[in-house]
Amino acid sequence: MTSEADMQAMAERMDMRPVSFKTPAFRTQIGEMPSFNFVHPVPALVELRARTESGVIVRKDFDLDDEEYGNRPIDFKHVEKIANGLYDRPDTPIQQIQLAIPSDIGGGTTYRWDSVKNSTIAPGVEFGMLTVYQGTPMHIENGQHTLEALARVWDRVKGASFGKELETERVLRASAAPVQVIVQSDRDEVTRMFVVAGMTKPISPALMTALDQSSYANRFGTQVGRRARLLVDEPARLVYLRSAAREEALYSTAHMRGFTTATLVGFRDRTPDAREANVRKVLEERAGSNGNLNDELEAAIEEVVAALDYAYERIPGWRDLRRSPGGAGLSPKQFRAEYLHGSPAGLYVIGGALGAARFCEVPLNDVVDALADLPWGRSEGKIRKVDGVEKMQHLLFEDTLVRFEKGTDSDGNIVWSPTTAGGARTNYEAATERVLKELAREPSFKEMYHQKTLVHLGLRSTNRRGRPRKTVES
Repeated sequence: MTSEADMQAMAERMDMRPVSFKTPAFRTQIGEMPSFNFVHPVPALVELRARTESGVIVRKDFDLDDEEYGNRPIDFKHVEKIANGLYDRPDTPIQQIQLAIPSDIGGGTTYRWDSVKNSTIAPGVEFGMLTVYQGTPMHIENGQHTLEALARVWDRVKGASFGKELETERVLRASAAPVQVIVQSDRDEVTRMFVVAGMTKPISPALMTALDQSSYANRFGTQVGRRARLLVDEPARLVYLRSAAREEALYSTAHMRGFTTATLVGFRDRTPDAREANVRKVLEERAGSNGNLNDELEAAIEEVVAALDYAYERIPGWRDLRRSPGGAGLSPKQFRAEYLHGSPAGLYVIGGALGAARFCEVPLNDVVDALADLPWGRSEGKIRKVDGVEKMQHLLFEDTLVRFEKGTDSDGNIVWSPTTAGGARTNYEAATERVLKELAREPSFKEMYHQKTLVHLGLRSTNRRGRPRKTVES
C-alpha cells in the first residue's frame, strides 16, 4: 500500500492545474520557437473558440497601444463568402488555423509537452502529447476568417434533423481542421510573422505600416504619428485600421510614412523596396561607420516631431484645428474640406519642402514660417484670362492639388467650385516643385530649388530632364 509520504511526493511531482485541452501532436522547432501541429475536430475547435470566459482563442483588432497580439479587422463579407462555400461544399479542405500562445503567464508555464519514446520521425520532428493549461490565451495568428466562418456554419447546422443542413452537419462532425500552435511571447514578432505569411487577403497600407515595425520607414511614420501633437491632441486623428481618413481622423499611418520619408529621402519611394533601401542608406550615412541606425532613426523622429509641432501652431488649417474634443476650432472633417493639406497629397508637399530644407541644412522652423504664408485654402483662387477665356485658378496649386470647375447657381450666376486635381504622384511632385520655386524667391532658401536638391528629392535625374524613371532606386 502506498504510504502518505509517497502520495505527497507524487502529488508534488504532478502538475495539478486544470487543463484546457490535451491532444496528440507533432512538435517541430522553427528557429528558437517551438511549434505544435495537430488536427482538431471541427465541433471541438468551434467549442474551444467559444470559451471566452477563460480566454482560450482570442481574436483582437491590432492596437498600437496594446501589449497583446492583434490582427487586422475582420472583413465580415469575406467571412460570409467562406461560410457559404463551406455550407454548400462541406467536403472542402479547411486551411490551417495558426494560434500563438505565450511561453508563460506570471511565471507559470502555459503548456506541457510529453514526447513519446523513440518517436523522432525526422530531424527536428517528434511525436507526443501537448497539454495546454486553462486560462492560456491563444491568439489567432492566421486563419481568423476561416475560424469565424466555421463557427457560423456549425452554429447553423448543429442538431439538424433533415435536408441539406443534416448533410452538412454530418460531414463537418466527421471533419477536422489542421491547427498549428506556436509559442511566442514577443508581440512584435507575432505581428511580423503575420505580415510575412498571412497575406491571403490584402492588408491595407495603413495597417501594414503599423504592423511591420521591422521596417525603418514604417517605424518613422508610425512613431511620428504617435508623438506629434497634430495627431494626438484628439483621439482617432491617426488611423491605421484602414487607409482613408474619415470623420475625426486626419491621416493614416501610411500617409505619415509618406510624409516622414519625404523629409528624409524626398520622393525616392516609387517601390516599397526602394523606399526602405533609401531610408536605410540615409540613416547609415548619418550614423557613420561606428553609429547605430536605431539611434539615428530616433533622432530623425524627434526632429520631425518638433517641426510638425511647430507647424501645427503656424500653418493655416492646422493652426485652426481644435485642440481637444469639444474644443473651439475646426473639426478634422471641416479641415479636410477647406484645406489642401487635408489630403495626403498636400501633406506630402509639406514633407517634400521640409526634405529640401533638411538637405540644404536650412532650419526647419524657418521653412515652416515660409510655408505658413502660402495659400493652402482650397478656395483661394483668382480669375485669370487663359487663352483669352476667363478662368478661376488657384493662387499656387492650380492643376496640381486643385482645379476649379465652372457652374451656375439657382439664379444663373457663374460659380467656381474647387475640386481635387487628384492624388497622383505626378500631381504632388509638381506641387512640391512649385512650392520650392516660390520659396526660392527668398535668398536664404534659394539652394532649395537647385538641381542637386531636386535630384536628392527624386524630382530630377542627374543626367536627364524630368522626373526619375520608376526603376531608379538610388
